[in-house]
Amino acid sequence: MSNSLMAFQSIGDHETQYCFPAINSSCIKGKRSRHVHDIMYVFFSLLSACTVFLNLLVIISISHFKKLHTPTNLIILSLAVADLLIGLIIMPVDAIKLIKTCWYFGDTYCGLFVITLGLLLSTSLSNLVLIAVDRYVAVCHPLQYPQKITTTKTLISICVSWCCCSLYNIAFGQCPAEFMNLKTLITLVLMCLRRVGAKLCRTAAVRNRLGHR
Repeated sequence: MSNSLMAFQSIGDHETQYCFPAINSSCIKGKRSRHVHDIMYVFFSLLSACTVFLNLLVIISISHFKKLHTPTNLIILSLAVADLLIGLIIMPVDAIKLIKTCWYFGDTYCGLFVITLGLLLSTSLSNLVLIAVDRYVAVCHPLQYPQKITTTKTLISICVSWCCCSLYNIAFGQCPAEFMNLKTLITLVLMCLRRVGAKLCRTAAVRNRLGHR
């Protein structure tokens, strides 16, 4: 009797359903019609499939053709790998959580999901910063670009980027409350670096146009 009362509570003409009826502190499960469920499933499935397919196409193209093995394309390859994993792992799981409005995968997978999500997002962000720096050097110092930006240096930068993002998210992925401020601070620093990289690209483009006049 008590379990049924926890599973459903009548409020007027509406019924409140919980994600886990046997748990007193369970969250309330959202209500959606079958039609809305089907539309959301189709949309997120297509979005995830397109993300995986397009990034896989980039990965195969750069990996297969040796002429595309340039420093810039190696960074794009790293970015495509991160985005591919987002479409393959993060988007389907997050879509289920969004549609069902409940988390059914347990505490262990929740921690792994948070770590993986933070790793892939921070890696994508760091790859964008590397692309911005690469383009800045290419535009502002075109003659010195082959010496400053080499394939070896680019591979080392990509590996360092993935390693740093992995260590950061493993250390703070399931962080206690006292580490939340530090994690937020580092995230803000990464966002600032992204903005600085974008500004460097715009500055380089302006200088390039002025130089041709």
